[in-house]
Amino acid sequence: MSNQEVTYSTLRFLQSPSESPSRLRSDSTQSPRKAVDKEFSVPWNFIAVTLGIFCLLLLTTVIVLCVQEKHHQQEILRNISKEYDNMKNDYYLKEQVWINKSLEYDYLKNKTLHLESNHENKCRKKIKIYSEFLQNKGLICEGQWSCYGVKCYYFTKNKEKWEGCKKTCQDNGLSLLKINDKDEQAFLKEQTCKNNYWIGLSYDECERKWKWVDSDTSSGMFKIVPRDFY
Repeated sequence: MSNQEVTYSTLRFLQSPSESPSRLRSDSTQSPRKAVDKEFSVPWNFIAVTLGIFCLLLLTTVIVLCVQEKHHQQEILRNISKEYDNMKNDYYLKEQVWINKSLEYDYLKNKTLHLESNHENKCRKKIKIYSEFLQNKGLICEGQWSCYGVKCYYFTKNKEKWEGCKKTCQDNGLSLLKINDKDEQAFLKEQTCKNNYWIGLSYDECERKWKWVDSDTSSGMFKIVPRDFY
């Protein structure tokens, strides 16, 4: 090994004319591109901050729109509730008017039926009285007797007080006059001819009421003027 010689040599490759310019152009174009890339590079933290701000603005916009929409919905709900209350009150008023009209109709109907019933009863009573009156009309019995329907009346001009007249009637099995209705009263007015006669109506001091001789209270047909008739 030590007796062998070591020979070193340097190899050089010759470039062809066609390859040499392109290689140079390639090297010359790559270096400016790297410089441009380094010049326009943006840091990622700036992008993240920008996106964060954009998201925050978007979130704020969404919140504002949601609040406005909620306020709008609440306003619509209040209007609907108010309209419902108005309709409810209007319905209640109409219902009350209908109830009042129904009550008024029932009242008028009952009143009409009552008046018709009273009128019918009066007509029947008048027919009965007139039929009886035709049998005894103007019939003069003994003395001062006069008949009307089924009743006969005795008129006397003797000057006595009320108690005396009452006793005279009782002694003869009679009673002082009791007037039951206005038709009978009208007939008696024709018979008395402005003369004054006692009737069976007196004032009860204990009960403070006007009563007939049969203890029945006065029906209010007469305008009573208190006088000392005892």
